[in-house]
Amino acid sequence: MRQGDAFILSTIFIFLIFEVLQGPLRYYLSMMGGVVLAYAPKGLMALAFFFLLIRTLWTFRLDKTVMGTLAGFAVFAAVGVYFTHGIGQPVMGLFALIPVLFGVIAEPAFSRLGERCLPYALVLWLCVAVGVGINFFHSMPWTGFTYQLGDAEVEVSRDWSYFGVERIAGFARASFEAAMQLLFLGLVCSILVRSKVIAFIVWISTGILIAVTTTKTTLGLYFFLAILLPLMAPRAAPSIFKRVIGPMVPWTMALIGVLLPASTLVSKVGAGFANQDSGTLLVSFGMRLAQMWPDTFTLIFKHGSALLGRGLGGIGSAQKIFEPDLYSPADNLYLYLYAVFGVFALVVIWVFTRAVSRLKFTGDRMSTLFWFLGVSILMEGWTVSCIEGGTTALATGLTVAFCIRLGKSRFVRRSMGTSRHKLVGAPQA
Repeated sequence: MRQGDAFILSTIFIFLIFEVLQGPLRYYLSMMGGVVLAYAPKGLMALAFFFLLIRTLWTFRLDKTVMGTLAGFAVFAAVGVYFTHGIGQPVMGLFALIPVLFGVIAEPAFSRLGERCLPYALVLWLCVAVGVGINFFHSMPWTGFTYQLGDAEVEVSRDWSYFGVERIAGFARASFEAAMQLLFLGLVCSILVRSKVIAFIVWISTGILIAVTTTKTTLGLYFFLAILLPLMAPRAAPSIFKRVIGPMVPWTMALIGVLLPASTLVSKVGAGFANQDSGTLLVSFGMRLAQMWPDTFTLIFKHGSALLGRGLGGIGSAQKIFEPDLYSPADNLYLYLYAVFGVFALVVIWVFTRAVSRLKFTGDRMSTLFWFLGVSILMEGWTVSCIEGGTTALATGLTVAFCIRLGKSRFVRRSMGTSRHKLVGAPQA
C-alpha cells in the first residue's frame, strides 16, 4: 500500500462501523450527553476528504475530469445559494454528500487493498445480521427513541410498521438502511470469498434477513441479483451472454429509474394503490407515484428551476433544518439528482451508467463486484436517493471512481497501442 492508504482505509472502516451500529451508539451516547460524538466519523471523513483533495490538487496534474467535477460543484453551490437564499443550506447539502465524494477520492486506496477488504466486510455484515436477528425476537430500546439536537428533534431508530408488521431495523436507524447494508455487504462477501460454501451461506442468509426487514425494493433487487450472480461468474455462461447482459442491465435499470418519476408528470397511475386501505403490497410505491414524486417536481418548478434544479442543499436532509415546510427526500436517485443538478443530472446518470456497462467479466473479482454494486445502485435508486445514506453513499462513490478510472486506463492503453502501431508501421525518411 502507498503512503496514506492506511489512514484512508481506517477512515472508511470507522465510518462504516458507526453506520451499522447507529442505533445503539446514538442511544447510549445521548443517554451520556455525548450524542454529538455520533457525528464524529462523518466529520473525520469530511476533514480527510478536504485534506486528500488539497493534496491531490497540490501534487498531481489536474485532468479534465477533476476540473469539470470541481467546476460543476461550484456552479451548483451557487445555484443552491440563489434558490435557498443563504450559504448554510448548500454547505449542509455538500456535507450530506461527503461519503460519496470521499468514496470517489478514496477509491484508489480501496482498490489497492482489493480482495483483502473481505475480513472487514464480513465483520460489518455480521454486525448488521446479528442486529436484525436479535431485533426479530426482541424489541430494541432505541426504536422510536428521540433526542434534541439544537432546535431539531432527532429519531434514533424509526418506529414503524407495515400492515401491522413491525419493520425491523436491528442496529440501524431504519429498516431500509439495514436491508441495504445487508445487500451491499453481502455482495462484497459473496463475490470476494473463495469458498463457494461460505458464499452460498452468506447470500442465502442475506436474503432471509432482508425479508425480515420487509424492505420490498431491496428484496426484489436481491432476487434479481440472485439470478445474475451465477450467470455472470467465470465459466458459468458463454462469453457472448456476458457481453450482452453486461451493458444491457445497467442501461435498462437507469432508463426505468428516470421514467418512473417522469411518468408522474403526465399520469396519475399511482393513485389507485396509494391508499393504505387497499391492502396491496405496493402502497408505499403508489404513494411515491401519487404524491411524493409529483410534490418534488412541484418543489423544483416553484422554488427552483426546471433547467438548473435547486442546487446543492435544495433537497434532502439539508431541508429538514433550513426548509422543513418544503422538505422532500425525493425517494428516487434520479429525481434527487435532477433537483440538485437540473437537466445536467442526465449527464451524471449517463456517465455513471456508461462506466458501469463497460466493465468486463474477465475473472477479476473486483470488476465483477463493482458491476454488481453499480447495478444495485441503479435499481435501488428507483425508490431511494442512495447518495445521502451512509453505506450506499460510500459504495456509490467507490463504484463511480472505479468504473470511470478503469475505463480511462483502458482508453489510454488502447491509445498507446494505436500510437505504437502507427509508429512502427510509418515509412522511414
